[in-house]
Amino acid sequence: MAINSGVSPVDATSAVGKVRILLGDTDASNVVSGSGTYLFFSDGELVALLSMYADDVKLSAARALETIAGSQALLLKSWSSDDLTVNGDRIAKELRELAKQLRAEALDDG
Repeated sequence: MAINSGVSPVDATSAVGKVRILLGDTDASNVVSGSGTYLFFSDGELVALLSMYADDVKLSAARALETIAGSQALLLKSWSSDDLTVNGDRIAKELRELAKQLRAEALDDG
């Protein structure tokens, strides 16, 4: 399992911080000396996404959401146990819709 390390608290003025905010990936655990572990992506992975999408925060966040959606669809699928039902397909669909919205906003900003 990868360690998703990054600056903590999130720097809302940086491109990486802005992507994190759009993803909702802002609560770091195991924070030591200004660095913590995030749920979805490391700062390095977000920097890579930003470089692939010409430093466009919204397009980078959209791609990150699509990546998370793919993971949800593959790992969770749909299952029920006792009183708990998990629908990974529905979660993935909602993440893809949010990604679509961010892409549209990026084009409008463009």
